[in-house]
Amino acid sequence: MADRSSEERRHRGVEDGWICVGALAGAHGVRGDVRLKSFTEDPEAIFAFAALHKGPNGPTVSLKRLREDKEGFIARMDGVKNREDAQALKGTKLYVPRDIFADEDDEDEFYLADLIGLDARNEAGESLGFVRAVENFGAEDLLEVVLNAPLPGLGRFAFIPFRKVFVPVVNVREGFVSIAFDTWVETQVSERDEEAD
Repeated sequence: MADRSSEERRHRGVEDGWICVGALAGAHGVRGDVRLKSFTEDPEAIFAFAALHKGPNGPTVSLKRLREDKEGFIARMDGVKNREDAQALKGTKLYVPRDIFADEDDEDEFYLADLIGLDARNEAGESLGFVRAVENFGAEDLLEVVLNAPLPGLGRFAFIPFRKVFVPVVNVREGFVSIAFDTWVETQVSERDEEAD
């Protein structure tokens, strides 16, 4: 379980004290400008970091915002002189140290990225699986939980609304979230019943 959730944290851009805040999406134009996708809550905030790193603990890069784009921003990066250089950076993830965000001693303070890889437990403390991702398809944040065993009619993946009624306890320090799983399952059954009517 630990290996699987650790791998998922790396895949989702959270590893060894680093958080992925953006990614380069290829070239724009012929002068070496890059397309930038920001993963910060306020997309503009990516330009406020004192240093961005190419990969966890990688070399620092300097970005200058040029303008907004339909998928993020158009930016200029130091050392990128032409379209080929910019295109070669496509897929490069940009990281910042986790410790710049908040005081780790505040148990009530956490970021959604901190939830990835945590053990998902029911209210009796039994492991249900682990948090694979935090998604938002437009309405609210959802915890994507990979279940240890498939749920009849629902499968291995559960999307739990990140609300107190369904996720009453978040304990990043001890590595788990508590989920009112039976309550959530009831909502799934009742929603299916309504759809069938």
